[in-house]
Amino acid sequence: RTSASLILLAKDKLKPKGTADYKTLLFNRHEKSSFMPNSAVFPGGVSETADESPLWYQHFQKFGVTKEQLDTAYAFKGERTGIYKNENPNLLKRELSLRITALRETFEEVGIMLCLDSNSLRESHNEVYGDVKEDFDRQYWQNVVHEDASKFLTLCEELKVVPDLWSLHEWSNWFTPSTFKKRFDTAFFLVALKNVPELLIETSEVKDYAWKTPLDFLKAYYRKECWLPPPQIYELSRCCNFNELSQLIAYVRQHANKGSIVTLPVLYKCADGQVSLLPGDQMYPPDPYLSDGAIATEKSIETFRSNVQHLHRIEFFGSHDAVIRMNIEPFVGYARPVNVNPRRE
Repeated sequence: RTSASLILLAKDKLKPKGTADYKTLLFNRHEKSSFMPNSAVFPGGVSETADESPLWYQHFQKFGVTKEQLDTAYAFKGERTGIYKNENPNLLKRELSLRITALRETFEEVGIMLCLDSNSLRESHNEVYGDVKEDFDRQYWQNVVHEDASKFLTLCEELKVVPDLWSLHEWSNWFTPSTFKKRFDTAFFLVALKNVPELLIETSEVKDYAWKTPLDFLKAYYRKECWLPPPQIYELSRCCNFNELSQLIAYVRQHANKGSIVTLPVLYKCADGQVSLLPGDQMYPPDPYLSDGAIATEKSIETFRSNVQHLHRIEFFGSHDAVIRMNIEPFVGYARPVNVNPRRE
């Protein structure tokens, strides 16, 4: 199923010396969640039909933004992954509808409404930060949109705003491995905020939440204070390249139109743990979509790594002991993940 996640990065005005000047939001799923229970994740969820409705084009047109302007706003020079290919020309382009999915799900789960009115829309095109709106009955509308995704458009009409698509930058694209019954093709977007917004938690989906620097979340994971799924480990590790939010946004703006790849992990069960092979690794199969379940090997993780020249993998020595091995050039200008596992430097 197609889905979208949003990495929210909020400027931290009280930045302690030597750490990142921004924090990101992760929330813990309930233990009864049907997918990845008890895991700390970025907001996001499954795309709904309403997210790609052509009615959105009509809504933007009322604000002076034409269909052509929207469709050409994300004219990419690089290779596109399958998630961005929409066969139906009458529906919204996927670059638009996936952003709407990410924004709608973020509002449903944590009450953050990223949008622009007609005044802020005129000034927004070179704006670094996303616009958050809080002065409306968020509780009521959160429930309404949660029950019916098409009501997100109704909410925008009522508030006389458009979703702030422009502040969302493409970051990555992950596909759930074949070891899971539920599988998702997920676009990850990144947005910068001027400060930490006031959240309104949807308690049936969100157990609790925290704002921390990417490094602090990874440290908490290694200390067994939270459990991070592999995409969260990997993307937080990439963010660790940047201590300044302005640097990160400049980087992502520069590289956003260079294309993207699908990260579909192929799993190996080793004698002492598990290895997720990622694109570019020497052992990665030519067609990862044909892999069915985890492949068993009697080798240890270290032996499985030895004599392999080109590495791009995550090694799991335990549920809170993962290390990313990467000695190849990152794809299309991707920021290389930083290994911060204290046990596996």
